[in-house]
Amino acid sequence: MDDESLSDFWEEHEPETFSSWEEGDLVFKRPPKKLIQLRLDPRDIRVIDKESKQTGIDRAQLVRSWVKEKINQLEKR
Repeated sequence: MDDESLSDFWEEHEPETFSSWEEGDLVFKRPPKKLIQLRLDPRDIRVIDKESKQTGIDRAQLVRSWVKEKINQLEKR
């Protein structure tokens, strides 16, 4: 069955209508993460906020990506 036929089929049918259908037990889990608190100077926060605004990346995500970059550099040594 090609993609188009398969798409057409599922447009007209629901999985629940098949007697052998049952919900799977597959669960997607994120790896656990730990929260750290970080004190920064107001000037540093302004720099982070400016970069965050320019890139459109959330402040926490931006800092996390910078930390990950540094960790990757250290691991390559």
